[in-house]
Amino acid sequence: MWKVTVDKDRCSGCGECVDACPGEVYDLKNGRAEVVNAEECHGCHTCEAVCPEDACIIEEQ
Repeated sequence: MWKVTVDKDRCSGCGECVDACPGEVYDLKNGRAEVVNAEECHGCHTCEAVCPEDACIIEEQ
């Protein structure tokens, strides 16, 4: 199981995580990325790799 969060203070709303995530975990809402399907996280860390602001955080629980 993975804990998925987005640091709202760092997120620029670029949408890179939305486009890159194979589990469709993120969506853009109010100009920022938001976790909408945390249970679909594969733990691949792709979102962390593509986020230019280091706003996506994946932690193993």
